[in-house]
Amino acid sequence: MKLTTIDRESLAPELLERVACFDANKDVYVSLQKQLTEVTQESQRLKQKASELEGQANRTDAAWNALAKSATIDQDKINEEIERSAQLRKEAQALRVTAEARAGIENNLIVRVAEARLKLVSDPSVINKAHWQAQLEKMFAQEGMRESLMEMFALSRALFLGSLKEHDGLLRGCNSMRERQAKTNELTWRAFGKDLEKLFGDDGEHAQAPSLVTMPPAVLKEVLVNTPGELRKLQVVHAAS
Repeated sequence: MKLTTIDRESLAPELLERVACFDANKDVYVSLQKQLTEVTQESQRLKQKASELEGQANRTDAAWNALAKSATIDQDKINEEIERSAQLRKEAQALRVTAEARAGIENNLIVRVAEARLKLVSDPSVINKAHWQAQLEKMFAQEGMRESLMEMFALSRALFLGSLKEHDGLLRGCNSMRERQAKTNELTWRAFGKDLEKLFGDDGEHAQAPSLVTMPPAVLKEVLVNTPGELRKLQVVHAAS
């Protein structure tokens, strides 16, 4: 379950500016992804069509071979089938040459998409963390929130301290009053945490804070790079290809 919706108009100016910058870079990234997808799909279409033509050529070869072995040899029909097979293979080869020529375009886009991704990949965690921190502070600052939490904690602490004598073994390993007090405080907060866990039930396990910004999913043929070093390796590989 998501806890809250996001109202961008309520964001702090600095955070809003960072989101706007991310969105602008994201638009560039998504546009390049779209171009890479279109180029990749067209190259696949050309190769698929070439394979289909070659398949037709193979079937045509089988047809004229069968004619050549028949009792009545129709030389004109055989020549027609041979010419048709040759034409199909020629068209298929032309398509494959075109697809190979487009490889440079695809390689260039792969690098450009990777460059655009690198400008974005570290931003979501930074931006979302700042947003979550700001939202948490805003909620804590709501009227009555501190008092309500304090009352809940006081009740939880009283219950825990009241039952501490029954579980004195928890403090038996402490060697001084200071250590005993520190351990008591730790266990008190742990008990409060368990009270909250009971309050939330299963919802607490599945609670999700809404993300202010997210990375788009990768597309076919995209190479995911997360560091400048990975980008340089990719650039070298595609420069040599």
